[in-house]
Amino acid sequence: MKVAGLLLVVLLGASAVFGLGLFKGLPSIAELENPRPELASLVYSEDGKLLHKFFLKNRTFVPLRSISRWTPAALIATEDITFYQHWGVDLRRLGIAFGENIIKGRTRWQGASTITQQLAKNLFLTQERTLSRKAKEFVTAIELERTYTKDEILALYLNTVYFGSGAYGIESAAQTYFGKPASKLTIPESATLIATLKNPTAYDPSKDPSSSLARRNLIIGLMEKEKFITHAQAVKAKATPLVLHYTPVSHQGLAPYFTEYIRQTVKSGSMLDGVNVYRDGLTIQTTLDSRMQQYAQQAIANQAAYLQAQFDKTWRCPESLKMQFIKESARYKEMVGEEGVPANVALARLKADSAWLNNLLHQKTRVQMALVALDPTNGHVKAWVGGTNFGPDDYRYQFDHVWQARRQPGSAFKPFVYAAAIDKGIPANYRILDQPLALRGGDGRVWMARNSEGDSGGMTTLREALAHSLNQVTVRLAYEFLSPSEIISYARRMGISSPMQPNLSIALGTSEVSPLELARAYTSFANNGVWSDVLPVLKVLDKNGHVIAEHQPSSHLGLDPATNFVMVSILKDVIDRGTGIAARARYGLDMEVAGKTGTTQSQRDAWFAGFTPQLVTVVWAGFDDERVHFTSMSYGQGARAALPAWANFMKQCYSDASLKFENRYFPMPDNVIAVPMSGASSDAAGVLSQNVFVEYFTPKGYARTQVGDFNRTPQPVNSGAVGNPDSTGVQQAPVPQVAPADNF
Repeated sequence: MKVAGLLLVVLLGASAVFGLGLFKGLPSIAELENPRPELASLVYSEDGKLLHKFFLKNRTFVPLRSISRWTPAALIATEDITFYQHWGVDLRRLGIAFGENIIKGRTRWQGASTITQQLAKNLFLTQERTLSRKAKEFVTAIELERTYTKDEILALYLNTVYFGSGAYGIESAAQTYFGKPASKLTIPESATLIATLKNPTAYDPSKDPSSSLARRNLIIGLMEKEKFITHAQAVKAKATPLVLHYTPVSHQGLAPYFTEYIRQTVKSGSMLDGVNVYRDGLTIQTTLDSRMQQYAQQAIANQAAYLQAQFDKTWRCPESLKMQFIKESARYKEMVGEEGVPANVALARLKADSAWLNNLLHQKTRVQMALVALDPTNGHVKAWVGGTNFGPDDYRYQFDHVWQARRQPGSAFKPFVYAAAIDKGIPANYRILDQPLALRGGDGRVWMARNSEGDSGGMTTLREALAHSLNQVTVRLAYEFLSPSEIISYARRMGISSPMQPNLSIALGTSEVSPLELARAYTSFANNGVWSDVLPVLKVLDKNGHVIAEHQPSSHLGLDPATNFVMVSILKDVIDRGTGIAARARYGLDMEVAGKTGTTQSQRDAWFAGFTPQLVTVVWAGFDDERVHFTSMSYGQGARAALPAWANFMKQCYSDASLKFENRYFPMPDNVIAVPMSGASSDAAGVLSQNVFVEYFTPKGYARTQVGDFNRTPQPVNSGAVGNPDSTGVQQAPVPQVAPADNF
């Protein structure tokens, strides 16, 4: 009793000193009333699935009512059975521990900490075991009891303490070890988590299940002793096997490329100035759908594996390229620079090191793919796969090909050229000669685009030319009716934002774009000529559930609706009988769908951009190093490399009844003119015509056909200049290699 009385006097005196502000190192009143433990920010899909956490400490705050009642019971039974009776310090336990520490001559204070004292230490103090730190702990615990109710202290404690495996707080621990919220924890699960508090390493159930199980059962026995559970409940709980659904915090989540994009864009957003995504416990509600994301990842994984196998069978690295790879490697530069090895010696050594060289070539020749799917009506991101791997220890595979990679789109760019022509009043049944066109640039060089197979034909309609991706017709169309600046203008109007070179080869997709902006531009076709800004995040809420940022769709008119419908009708032909026919013939897609293949020079890039009225999806396939490319059109063109992943993804989405997709038709504006045409001549059908189909015209295009405006040889707008948008004959920019057309 004398010891307890002495301690009481000491504590009261220390409390008075605290009140005078002379006890340095103690938290202020404001800090006590508003503790700020570091909280993880949570990223959710639109359908409510947790996609990822951003944290320095993996902690999610939940109120006591959202924690299973067995968890605080296990905590109190184990750590502080008089929790509801004391006022922050248990004098009886303190006295016993005080005497024991003095008798044993300890310089590091041990024992007697209540739950409130442990909270004080976790929130405000260091982990050192000195008498001075212990005194600060006593005083802070008393002040915490004056500031909070007992239940609030329990909630603060359970949300603060470390449970091992990187999990701070009970909610994170429940998700990490058992894959469930804290509210669903059972008696044995609660006891298992409380068991880790004694030693998060020694009693981690994922690392030492036998030790964890023994301590769990000890805690269950304490719960029975303190009447928190009955004897029958204790027997049943002890007999329950230890079953984990362990998800370590290093797990990248369901959509790692997408959530990394969110991290970079949210972190830098002016809307969140002063907010720390790693510490402030934000809730980020995204537009991604977890079901569609799984379908996307499966489709990309399967197709990438197929492409890699085909590539590995046939790729033989040229000796000159192999030498370039070696000279560009970090190891070569280190040997020549820091180690002073002569360049020729370093090159010879590394070339002879077969294990090192094989690993280098392996890294250089990994197939990469990207898939992004958007809701064309509002720009919502529904699925996002930025590559074939996402390794936290390998920066190369964190490069996101959806938005960070810009590659030539090849023929996937052609719809913007044809849209410009249709919008000028050139009808889809207008015929252009399918023959090579030699053009001389300002420097005297001759440039000639050829079809992919080197074949040519006669007079071909625009509809047929785009459906079968004919380069020669596309170049003649651009040369005779459009300028590069007009093509760029239409692409800009429809959502392409990357720099574009003002030369005629742009008609064949030689200016680089990202898959994300190509998908954004294709939402114009899917949504009656209106495209939407990409919208990945709907809301950001603070730790208390208050909205601190909210985003609404932003739409832009990219193309006249009548022109757009004519374009959609042509892009449907790509699927029905053109370069994308495999979508129906091989993969069985039977919904209303349109799209375009794309393949660039030497099969460096393969694309497919396809859409329905409800979903736009773009797939890209290639390699990070553009000197590496697919070895054959048999598997490396857009219809073979990219379309299969697109088709499998779309088929899965439309087969999933829970997604509520349906077969909708593209709406036809009232001013579109539909005319029966003869399949044999592509002219208006007569009474006896066979193989009749319907051709669609804009009002301007139909009017020009009626007055015979196309019965003359058109005057080219480019005057022979390849790279000049102003028709001066002086080449303004070099003409890059052009992309071959696609075959199916």
